[in-house]
Amino acid sequence: MSNNERSYHHGDLRETLIRTSLILISEAGLANFSVSRVAKRAGVSSGAPYRHFPDRESLLLATGIAFLTGLTLNMRTATDKAGNDPVDRLASTAGAYVLYTIDQYVGVELFIALQGAQFTEFHERKREMIDFLFSLVQEAEPHATWSQIVELLEAHLAVSQGFSDMYQQGMFSHMKLSNGEIATRATVAARHLIKGWGMR
Repeated sequence: MSNNERSYHHGDLRETLIRTSLILISEAGLANFSVSRVAKRAGVSSGAPYRHFPDRESLLLATGIAFLTGLTLNMRTATDKAGNDPVDRLASTAGAYVLYTIDQYVGVELFIALQGAQFTEFHERKREMIDFLFSLVQEAEPHATWSQIVELLEAHLAVSQGFSDMYQQGMFSHMKLSNGEIATRATVAARHLIKGWGMR
């Protein structure tokens, strides 16, 4: 057992492996993700992860759940700080989305990898996030039909993911913007989208 392993409490190692997995996927993509690489990056023996995760798939599932849980929590926190205006509350989730995914960019490939019906808890977490955003769209557009709500939600997510992708591709590097400033731009863009949607 390595010194690093001894320093972990039993529960801490599990969380460390999940955090390390998020970092590795963000840096190298899902194709280069493996239990052994996670163990090496975390500074533990190659067998240590198997105390918590029997295989690559189970570690990947836990990582996906942690990502969605953290993302949803960040968006909820942003809406709490945004005040009572429904448009501001919905728009704030775009900035929260961008801030979170700048730090933990897992890309759509993780969602594709966890599409299987066996990943029940991942789908539950995804549904919780979508339901939360759906309710915010309903607040912002109380007279919209179900299909109109879905259309606005899709557009809102496209704006959020678009800013995150632009950051990853270096499109803001020449502007020397902070992460917070990029998130603010995403929030402003989302607000324009929502207000424009209501004027259609």
